[in-house]
Amino acid sequence: MAGVGFELKRIFRDNGGVLNSIKGYSITAVVTEGPMVLMIAMLLVMRYMMTRFGAAYGEREIFLFFMTYAMIFSHILANSLLMFINRFISDCIYQERLDEILPSFFGIVFCLLLIGGPVAVIYVLTIPVSLGIRLAGLILFCVMTIMWVQMAYLSAVKRYECELLGFVAGSCGAILAAAIMMLLGISPLCAAIWGSVIGFLIMLFVYMAQILYCYPMGTFHLFLFFPQLERYWILVVVGVCMALGLYVHNFVFWGSEFCNRIFPTGVFCSKYDVPTFFAVLTIMPMLIQFVVSVETRFSVKNRAYFDTILYGGCLDDIRAAKREMQDVLYAELLRMMEIQLIVTILAVTFLGNVLKTLGLDYDMVEIYRLLCLGYYIYGLLKCGIVLLLYFDDRKGACLGAALFLGLSMIGSILTLTLGVKTWGAGFLFAGAVSAVWVILRLKRYLDRLEYHVFCEQPLFTMEETGVFTRIENRLAQSEQRRKLRRKEREEDLEAGME
Repeated sequence: MAGVGFELKRIFRDNGGVLNSIKGYSITAVVTEGPMVLMIAMLLVMRYMMTRFGAAYGEREIFLFFMTYAMIFSHILANSLLMFINRFISDCIYQERLDEILPSFFGIVFCLLLIGGPVAVIYVLTIPVSLGIRLAGLILFCVMTIMWVQMAYLSAVKRYECELLGFVAGSCGAILAAAIMMLLGISPLCAAIWGSVIGFLIMLFVYMAQILYCYPMGTFHLFLFFPQLERYWILVVVGVCMALGLYVHNFVFWGSEFCNRIFPTGVFCSKYDVPTFFAVLTIMPMLIQFVVSVETRFSVKNRAYFDTILYGGCLDDIRAAKREMQDVLYAELLRMMEIQLIVTILAVTFLGNVLKTLGLDYDMVEIYRLLCLGYYIYGLLKCGIVLLLYFDDRKGACLGAALFLGLSMIGSILTLTLGVKTWGAGFLFAGAVSAVWVILRLKRYLDRLEYHVFCEQPLFTMEETGVFTRIENRLAQSEQRRKLRRKEREEDLEAGME
């Protein structure tokens, strides 16, 4: 959330007191979690409208199936490049190569749709619904994929409020469009899905307008980012492992005998998915606190440390700055965990009883309580991996993400065989082991930070010459030859006219 950082620094630096602290946390909550809250509200309103217009339970489940599958699998696909995108944009801004940012956006979207589009087409053809609903589901997947990429590019722009504005406009537009279609006599299922498509298209156009406004056009080149992808390929592995790790425990139960089957190729497990949904919501305070801590307190000490190195500080000054940075980092992590622990205890003890009144049975409430603890630990793991990437420990972040993915899958399979009383314990175990490993890795890395800063840097810059770089070079050469031929034709035409 680079965009929100500028505003938070100003609020916490220029103003004091409780009210301004509340304002800073409120801005963070709205920007980081507001879109998710709006999305949940939109889905609930859509399902309520479908009920009012006579949609059967099966139709409401089909609508939720399409929305859930489109969101999950578009996130997995886009997340494979999101961490690389963040690094690429940061390098372009630092090196003043702003004209490469917008062309890279179109290139990344093209590559993601080229990979995910054909798979999505094949999948929707296996679903026994009308052609119109299949088409809507396909468009939903493609639009959501593009939107994940758009939000990564918008996070580097100070106009961060446009993300929230886009979700407000899109949610209202989706509900309005669906209501109009239902009033016109269109079936509730078709109206709800196409209304959602219209809403997401509104979001896409709002975000696209902001991106075009904020970044220069540059030279159109779809594969401009390929050389950087050669250099930072490990970030792709981190992104894939983190996305799959977040969902793989659900996938295990989707493939079990306890799954609910809407279509032959469309499954979910309500006994596990519903508790997961409520458990995920409990870690919002941790994510908000992490953004505030990193953007306001830790980043200041981190900058002071590297300024001491860059501007002639002696070894004692450098070590003192590092100790101060470490103290702030550990203190902020501890405070974040303490606040979230209180929230988790309240969620486990009180909210669990409330969920029983909403229709969750005893087993689902117990699964929810285990998953609350699991997501509490997962939040620490995610923050730790972000901090490893903050210090450019890409290998450590990759190993931590891969460890979490493997343990989450194995642990979920084991708990599936042990019985419903243990469901959720596999995710909790995977998060606990991975989080401990990541935090220990972070501590060891910081203890040897001077070595990593001074001794691990290459003496000479060597150009990457892998397959992606060769592809980009050949395409660039082809484009240059085409421009040269076009210029020669134009010169010949001018000479002929003379």
